[in-house]
Amino acid sequence: MGVRWLNRKCSTVVYELAGAGAETPDVIGWAGQGDSILIECKLTRSDFLRDAQKPARRDPRAGMGKRRYYLCPLEVIQLKDLPPKWGLLWIERNQVTVKREARGHPERNLRAEVEFLSCMLRRAQIRIGERPLSEWLRGENRLEAKRGVTPNHTKPRIPIRHTAAPLA
Repeated sequence: MGVRWLNRKCSTVVYELAGAGAETPDVIGWAGQGDSILIECKLTRSDFLRDAQKPARRDPRAGMGKRRYYLCPLEVIQLKDLPPKWGLLWIERNQVTVKREARGHPERNLRAEVEFLSCMLRRAQIRIGERPLSEWLRGENRLEAKRGVTPNHTKPRIPIRHTAAPLA
């Protein structure tokens, strides 16, 4: 539900993937101007209370997400329970209701977000031609271009000339 809600607000959304950093968000997305939105999904009140003990919750500067939300079933978390600036999303009958908008954490851990995105790109195994994205981004194709080899390790294409047959 959180992914579907966040997909309407962000161009890039990642969910349920453990990164190398200290924080593993349930759902995180990036919108324009590099703004990020984090959603922590909690099914029970005890899960929510345990979450408060995480280092990224005790120190807001250590956490990811410029805007942060908790997503839970109806009334599991109350407004009075929320940390400062956090928003609250309730699920009821497969619908997400914004109980309170997140107010923003400009002091977020931007480095953790970049490391998390980098980790996700490596896992995605995105390829440009026959080359992994990581090699392409490192510029290894520039070295081959100097030697006359295309980034795809194929011979350069020879243009084909088309000749029209005379009309009878």
